[in-house]
Amino acid sequence: MTARALALAALAIGCGSSLPREGGSDAGLDVAAHTVCGDGTVDPGEECDDGNLTFGDGCSKLCQVECSFECGTCGARPCIPVCFDGMLSASEPCDDAEADNGGCDNCRMITVGWRCPVPGRPCVPICGDGLIVGPEACDDRNTAAGDGCSEICLLEPSTAVCGNGVIEGAEECDDGPTSGAAGYKQCGPDCRYGGYCGDGIVDPGEDCDLGAGNNVAGYGTKDGCAFNCRFHFCGDGVEDADQGEQCDFGQNNGKAGAPCSLECRVLGL
Repeated sequence: MTARALALAALAIGCGSSLPREGGSDAGLDVAAHTVCGDGTVDPGEECDDGNLTFGDGCSKLCQVECSFECGTCGARPCIPVCFDGMLSASEPCDDAEADNGGCDNCRMITVGWRCPVPGRPCVPICGDGLIVGPEACDDRNTAAGDGCSEICLLEPSTAVCGNGVIEGAEECDDGPTSGAAGYKQCGPDCRYGGYCGDGIVDPGEDCDLGAGNNVAGYGTKDGCAFNCRFHFCGDGVEDADQGEQCDFGQNNGKAGAPCSLECRVLGL
């Protein structure tokens, strides 16, 4: 198998995959000439070069135009953070898909007294913080029922019913009678989400979760946790195409037989 064929196979296989080896044909893979990202010159293979390796300034550490991790593949689907698309980008603390109940200020900040647990869904008042916001009718700094202000910050007695399809008070969600088992980012029968990035629990499909407001690590760091509860760096075994990676074979990057360089670039193309 030629170096070019291996490289094309790597692109077809996708993130974190390994390739079969042909009869010990590890030799013969030509390492592509390395360009220097961060020198201020846009070299072949670079989409930009702003003279630094800083994350979050529009040009990534791999000299590719930065995109949201959730947006898809740069080049095939160019993307920039878009407010109200219901998807988070590294620069957005919230995106409620233009929900009109408050809490997310044009995707720039979460309003005091609110939290926004699931992108694309309405933000939720923080019951028990002493602030009366949105659909709350009271807030006595606790979430105990039977003291005049209910556990969802409505005056007691309350006619609110979980499962009627209307988000009342500080309910996280209410999908009506269709609410089933509380899956990830799904509304459960108690009108609470079964799990989400930012709940402080590492759910299936997440690499990490340090809790609300703490998942702020950028691409290229091996410590901390990124905004979508993932680790994102060249060598993590996941192809972050939106950050300019062409491949990522994890610890096999740069090794003989793997057509992926230490910089997550496909060799031989």
